[in-house]
Amino acid sequence: MERATATIDTPVGPVRITVAGGVVAAVDHVQDPPDEVPPKDKLLRKAIRQIEEYFAGKRRRFDLPMAPAASPFQQRVRQAVIDIPYGEAASYGGVAHILNSGPRAVGQACGRNDLVLLVPCHRVIGAGGTLGGYGSASGLERKRRLLEFEGYPGKFPSN
Repeated sequence: MERATATIDTPVGPVRITVAGGVVAAVDHVQDPPDEVPPKDKLLRKAIRQIEEYFAGKRRRFDLPMAPAASPFQQRVRQAVIDIPYGEAASYGGVAHILNSGPRAVGQACGRNDLVLLVPCHRVIGAGGTLGGYGSASGLERKRRLLEFEGYPGKFPSN
């Protein structure tokens, strides 16, 4: 299976996109500098264009083939998260209620999300409006910035 990657700069830092087997396999926040040479892979170019459209305010959902989730439960969480409208947020408990599950299980599934932005786990927040998790400590600031970028009207208490 041929694999192609590209790193692009975004308002929340560099993002690396990986495609393989005709699907987007991963989208990760990274520290790498952006690539200088445009990618040749057609799907990779399409993913870059859609992410750039998102940050230009021209796209609210992504239309890209994605690698399947690791488990049926993660797939259900993925779909529930994708269904959270742009500019809105849902609590871990709220997503868990929809899925007949527990908030920690939803949090763990979000923590395993390897398709950031495409599967917008930044829209899932803790009870009372806390940010919850989003990778590392710097990830919480990135999560806040993504929610603010989308126009989320909520206030964020200190986590």
